[in-house]
Amino acid sequence: MSAHTRRSVDDQPDDLASLRELVSHRHVVEVLDALSSRPHVIAELATTIAGRRSALIPALRVLAAHGLITSASPGSWDRPPTDAIGLTSRGVDTVASLSYLAVWTALYEHTDHSCER
Repeated sequence: MSAHTRRSVDDQPDDLASLRELVSHRHVVEVLDALSSRPHVIAELATTIAGRRSALIPALRVLAAHGLITSASPGSWDRPPTDAIGLTSRGVDTVASLSYLAVWTALYEHTDHSCER
């Protein structure tokens, strides 16, 4: 476990805000979960994740913009890569962070609108 993942969630308000924004995008968590075991090509991700292949592209763009995934295919993420997509070291750290219940609790305790009813 890296020092990054050992720190308290409260010690990293910027990281928490970034994670909150990240997990708000459709299929992002599912893609991270799938890639946590090994790299996948788009076709594999489409069968692993409940959604059409075209629905994965926005999630991949978000993950790439955050520096969490990589591929050997050259070019932008406007078109899906033909090579396998894997996690970067930052992506591995993000998956590790999202594996803690305390992180999910912290992510949603600030967005709980039950008090407004």
